[in-house]
Amino acid sequence: MTMNYNYPLNAAKGNMYEFITHTWNPIKGCCYHQCSYCYMNNLLTPKYQCSPVLVEYEFSKDLNEGTRIFVGSSIDMFAENVPDEWILRVLDHCAGFNDQKAGQKKIVYLFQSKNPSRFLQFLDHRVFKHAIIGTTIETNRYYPEIMVNSPKIEERANAMKLIAEKGFYTMVTAEPLLAFDKTELVEIVRQCNPRFVNIGRNSERKISLPEPTSIQVKELIAELREITKVIIKSNAKSWLG
Repeated sequence: MTMNYNYPLNAAKGNMYEFITHTWNPIKGCCYHQCSYCYMNNLLTPKYQCSPVLVEYEFSKDLNEGTRIFVGSSIDMFAENVPDEWILRVLDHCAGFNDQKAGQKKIVYLFQSKNPSRFLQFLDHRVFKHAIIGTTIETNRYYPEIMVNSPKIEERANAMKLIAEKGFYTMVTAEPLLAFDKTELVEIVRQCNPRFVNIGRNSERKISLPEPTSIQVKELIAELREITKVIIKSNAKSWLG
């Protein structure tokens, strides 16, 4: 790409996935889903306490600085109020960096959404050949006061099932893991057919959430390991003793 890169790519830090090296957020603003526990609720600067906006200066960042990049870590860029043309511009930009890497190791992009049915609109895009497609499955239960505008768990699982059946690399994150019914939750994760499941705990401790017991978490992990790889985040290891 013939352009000047005037801004550094953000290195992953804090409570990020361990496999992610950098984050890139070309769409900023308040997330439509408004989940009560979202860490971004307290991090948005006044400039971006607004409806989603496409941020031009972000396209002056060199994505080659990263090897595994979480695109849209600060907002759900596949939420229903984000315009198609913005999403396509982001996907094109990501793919452009890999287009230059003939015979070289590609950048792996993580795209994660609580509205994974929207992924289905874009799966023909070449960027997904080198991408992880993820969704959040915090529980099998419905907590409207916590999930607010997020699609229901069943809708997320149904979409991920279709995505996995098409051969794409999928993942599930259970973070923050909420109180659940083990048999039902395991079946929902199985439906998503993820390559791995991430287990995390509520990081915003000022917000009280319904949480499982340590015994319940250990039993869940044991059953999930029978169907896929399980990654335990550092903030969830207190459950394991």
